[in-house]
Amino acid sequence: MDAAKEQRVVHRPFGPFERMLAMRYLGAKREHGGLAFISVVSVIGITLGVWALILTMSIMNGFRLELVSKIVGFEPHVFIDTRGVPQVQVDALMEELHLRPGVESVEPLHEGTGLASAYNRSEGVQVRGVRPEDIRANKMISASVAGHAAPMPTEVPKNRCSAMFAPPTGSGSLDRFGDQGALSADIVMGDAFAYALGVGVGDKVTITQPNGARTAFGTSPRTRTYTISAIYHVGNERFDRYVVFLPIESSKNLFGYDEGFPLIGIRLNDPNAAEDFVRKLEQEKPFRMQSWIQRNSTFVTALVVERNVMRLILFIVVVITALNIITGVLMLVKNKARDIAILRTIGATRGGVVRIFMMTGTVLGMAGVGTGVLLGVLSAIFIADIQHFLENLLGFCLFPPDIYQLDALPAQLEWGEVGWVAGLAFLVTLVMSIIPSMWAARLNPVEALRFE
Repeated sequence: MDAAKEQRVVHRPFGPFERMLAMRYLGAKREHGGLAFISVVSVIGITLGVWALILTMSIMNGFRLELVSKIVGFEPHVFIDTRGVPQVQVDALMEELHLRPGVESVEPLHEGTGLASAYNRSEGVQVRGVRPEDIRANKMISASVAGHAAPMPTEVPKNRCSAMFAPPTGSGSLDRFGDQGALSADIVMGDAFAYALGVGVGDKVTITQPNGARTAFGTSPRTRTYTISAIYHVGNERFDRYVVFLPIESSKNLFGYDEGFPLIGIRLNDPNAAEDFVRKLEQEKPFRMQSWIQRNSTFVTALVVERNVMRLILFIVVVITALNIITGVLMLVKNKARDIAILRTIGATRGGVVRIFMMTGTVLGMAGVGTGVLLGVLSAIFIADIQHFLENLLGFCLFPPDIYQLDALPAQLEWGEVGWVAGLAFLVTLVMSIIPSMWAARLNPVEALRFE
């Protein structure tokens, strides 16, 4: 009875007997035929690979979130082309859109390109006509104009780099912007564009656009002079450097647009739903539409491609480091050839031998994956503190805020992605453990014991 019970314990898959042997082999010293140093190196390699993969993906997610938040905060999320549509129909469409679920606001827009000149300097610029209440409702612009981004004098800098750099802020006021309607001479521009022209709040800027009135000698350009009422800063070079705002009626006069509005912008409660909103609206309305994703497809596509390529490269690194597990387990099998022969002689099956050495290699892989996940998650959570510590230790800025307009590396941890990394890394280590384990099961007991 006892012999039968013992036989069931020995042959139970992944049972106590197999687990005991796998753990004994892991804990054995080198002189007793234990794991080689290369196995320890493989664990360290897997740890570093998983750590780098999680941290890099988190930082790229942070940059993507930073860029996307600037885009969806600055611009409407859906654009509808209403050129040539009478004013009455445009007003009715705006009222209807405003009542749709998920719509936060609806605003008319006018866009055009021109040449801005001041103090013998000229720069090409995108002119955007907006209603005064809409630009004041834009929290990203109004907050920077009000100077809310500036640190208080009593704040203690986190590190040397923070002490060297104060975040750029806007200036001026939006309170009187567009008060005179179509005759308004107010203009709002980004701080990078103001710096390029060498102007500030209260200075005059001349905007010239080439498509003016037709004369006997050709098309005459239109030129208007505006006074800078406010300067904003949103931290995106594309907007701070190339976009200026005019009151929408003043912008229409400059470009000779008479009736209606050429564009309608829609802001949604959830910017990620813009694509679905456009597809549904296109089935109902005969207008050309664009989501913010389509409008900024170059940036969005570049981020996706870069993210996928970096993920593939780092995963290949994990696979390469996991290959060391094969070498480590093979060396363990060679050192334990006598033990394997004895196990086979007393009745152990090939499958049992495979499972013993597979568990040995898998434990090594789990140790590396688990440690790498822990380090990666902690590094992503405390990335700012780590950066500031290294900057204070080394004495220079690793991530200059005057260039990137950020006080610290942005990192956005996505737990689904962490699980994906951990799962694939564990699967790789499992496969790498099976290969030498199958070789151990094919060992001939007679050959292994011949010279013992």
